Amino acid sequence: MSKNNLAFKTLLVIAFCASVLFGCNSKPMDQNVEVIYIDEAKPENLSKIVDEIEYVVLENPNKPFAKADKLFVFEEGIILADFWSNHTLLRYDHYGNFLNSIGHYGEGPGEYLQITDVDFDEINKNMIIISRNHLIKYDLEGNFSSEIQIRNRPYKFLKLDDDRYLFYFPEVLAPELRAGIDKAILYNYSPDEDSLEPILEPIFPEVLNYMGEKNNLFKMGETIMFSLNFCDTIYFISEKKISKKLFLDFGSSQNDLSKLYGIPILELVNRLNGDGFNNISTHSPHLFGNSRYVASAFRKKPRIDFFVYDMKEKIPYLSSKIVNDLDRGMGFGIIKSMDEDYLYSYFEPEEILQHYEKNKQELGKLDNNFTTLAKKISRDDFLILAKYKFKK
Repeated sequence: MSKNNLAFKTLLVIAFCASVLFGCNSKPMDQNVEVIYIDEAKPENLSKIVDEIEYVVLENPNKPFAKADKLFVFEEGIILADFWSNHTLLRYDHYGNFLNSIGHYGEGPGEYLQITDVDFDEINKNMIIISRNHLIKYDLEGNFSSEIQIRNRPYKFLKLDDDRYLFYFPEVLAPELRAGIDKAILYNYSPDEDSLEPILEPIFPEVLNYMGEKNNLFKMGETIMFSLNFCDTIYFISEKKISKKLFLDFGSSQNDLSKLYGIPILELVNRLNGDGFNNISTHSPHLFGNSRYVASAFRKKPRIDFFVYDMKEKIPYLSSKIVNDLDRGMGFGIIKSMDEDYLYSYFEPEEILQHYEKNKQELGKLDNNFTTLAKKISRDDFLILAKYKFKK
């Protein structure tokens, strides 16, 4: 075993031990835990953390409506991953011009019938798709590169370095999909050794029959963020130790998980959609971050509320309370990625146009990026990428 693999395995054993000491939905006592007081968030001006907002109209690739399940922005362009509507990845340049699709729907070599998850390999500059028990690689031009058959079916994954992956297997995954692995939920995978190393045990004390996470793993250099639906803790895992845990304090709307353990999935869904959850906040991980900010989301009927947390100033900015004093446009939108310089989200044209029409008396007098966008788009346009440039 390499020194890096040993260090990573040791690190995540520490992560498990820490999770035992600090449960997902209990008030933290560990001094290494930072509390985000979501319930105390106040209206804040967007200009406190953002210098300007750029908007990119993504060209319609002549496909049905696409849902941005994942978004990647890097030097070579923009990748919008649509798992369910079109079963493909859409590549754009930085001006929003459509370049090509990536991936091939089908049953032949280098093809797939579903996309479970996708990641960008920064080292080799290719896209990796997990489909059932296959890791399929494509170059950025959309050409099939290679395929690795694996023994199990990870639900989510990250490409860690040139020869390692991090796999997430939900505890409630169907038994046949967990065949041959133990009860852990995070694994370190090496294709060369065809080995799965258990990394992290289940973090709930009892079984919660729910999954559906989309962005519960995020990589920031050598640091990984991880969480689960309903878990009010965000774990930061670095190479040698757990560097930080963020606890989401929802105050009086904090969710009591003890009432949900062991409930069959259909009954659980009915409870979540029932009146009993009208004033309950539940974490819905949409994890993104950089050296200063962390983003995620929580569900409080009837909406999903995104937030950006400033780890330096200890201030949470909620999408429902943010005041866009930069261009008088929308707030955060659907947050889908972050790097050191930008926060990325998307809007549908209808949202932009409704906001403009509702506030036309004020916005009609302004000449800025938002009003220019609203005047040139139509409801038939595709998606709008918003790029929020962070203050330095």
